[in-house]
Amino acid sequence: MWGFFFTYALAFIGTASGWINPFVGLMVYYAFAILRPSYLWFWVFDPVTAPRFSFFLGISVLAGWAFNGLGNWSGLRGARLPIFGLFLFIASGFVGWQMFAVNKLYAELWWMIQFKIFLMALVTLTVVRDGRSIKIFIWVVLAALGYLALQLNEWYMINPNYLHNHGFGSVDNNGVGMIMVMIVPLCFFMAIADRRLWVKLLCLAATACAVHVILFSYSRGSQVGLCIVGAAIFFFAITSLPYKVWTMLGMVVFVLFTIWAAGDSIRERFFSIFAEDLDASAESRWSTWKAGFQCIMDHPLGVGPRNFRFYADQYGLTFGKSIHNLYLQVGADYGVVGLFGIVIFYFGTLFTCIFKSFSPAAVKLVWPRFLLLGVSTSLGGFLACSFFIGMESVEAGYIVALMGLTTIAYLNRINEVGVSPAVETIPELWEVRPSHVDEFGYERDEPQVAPPFGSPIPA
Repeated sequence: MWGFFFTYALAFIGTASGWINPFVGLMVYYAFAILRPSYLWFWVFDPVTAPRFSFFLGISVLAGWAFNGLGNWSGLRGARLPIFGLFLFIASGFVGWQMFAVNKLYAELWWMIQFKIFLMALVTLTVVRDGRSIKIFIWVVLAALGYLALQLNEWYMINPNYLHNHGFGSVDNNGVGMIMVMIVPLCFFMAIADRRLWVKLLCLAATACAVHVILFSYSRGSQVGLCIVGAAIFFFAITSLPYKVWTMLGMVVFVLFTIWAAGDSIRERFFSIFAEDLDASAESRWSTWKAGFQCIMDHPLGVGPRNFRFYADQYGLTFGKSIHNLYLQVGADYGVVGLFGIVIFYFGTLFTCIFKSFSPAAVKLVWPRFLLLGVSTSLGGFLACSFFIGMESVEAGYIVALMGLTTIAYLNRINEVGVSPAVETIPELWEVRPSHVDEFGYERDEPQVAPPFGSPIPA
């Protein structure tokens, strides 16, 4: 019953506080977006008749955001281009819904989900602005993702095929596997960044749980994504991370754990990717990809959000069939403009995170450096998995990207202090002070004196 009380208590706190302090409601909203309480504790809640917790939380947060002057829109450099891409994606979906959708009610349902994600992204960028709130955002997301991975492992002990057969939270096993892929680099990098031993152990435990979920999800796309994020972590470990020997040793342990945890059936399914004779699932993907590409050629402005299923039989597929590819799914439903927008959002965030992780402010503060490396690696895994999975309406990818964008904007505001003394006084900017930094970017414990306001950040 604790899930019942936990859900209602958090929902009450978030909804009641959101009107006054939208940040509190926003954190509860994102925790619920990941945990999906109605599905996580399905023996307490009926997913069909359960209260719409996220709806009430969202209304509370948006009302509080409006009452507080729609947040602070200054100093968002670095996040503007990705958000513009997200706007293009939403706008093209609206045009497709209004002008081209065969089933307008179905298109409206999916577009409203996307529009809600867009609004919450604007709230996040204008409310989550200082170092303290960004750190809270990070740990709320990681705690929710880690607990979800743990719970799925517990379900596996009861019914090993539950995730493969039923998925979780209206998302199939492939989608859940992709979410788990995003957890791995985030938890790994934050384990390195944090100096508290208990935090390191919890992050590494969450990483192990996520890897195991990927394995028993039987999702080949997610397994490919896991290989890619593993390779990226290896690259950053030998080029940018501290304590290279210990980091590499930890990676070896996780690789051995992955090989050990993967049974014969999982290994056979993974290597079937490279088989000359494709199984029915792989053959189906090639068919849907061809159909999706042809639909884009025939309807460059899209057929409306998630309306390709009503055209599927025209392209040799079963009526109601979806495209197992994020890019082709978005291109067919939202058109070329929508595809361009979502690519700008995700790839723009990914490359900006990598570039910004080596900035002087990120190196001096330490945690932004590792977070941005984690976010970029996480998004890389997500985008790789997206070749096999269409997940444009699942919020986890947007949440991870927003963790990176809020940090990027924060670091840019810090850099602007050295350019113009007229920049508004933001207390968190004093976190960056002259300090003795070792070769790995860690500050030594020596007395520090804050410079006068407006003085440049030492290189």
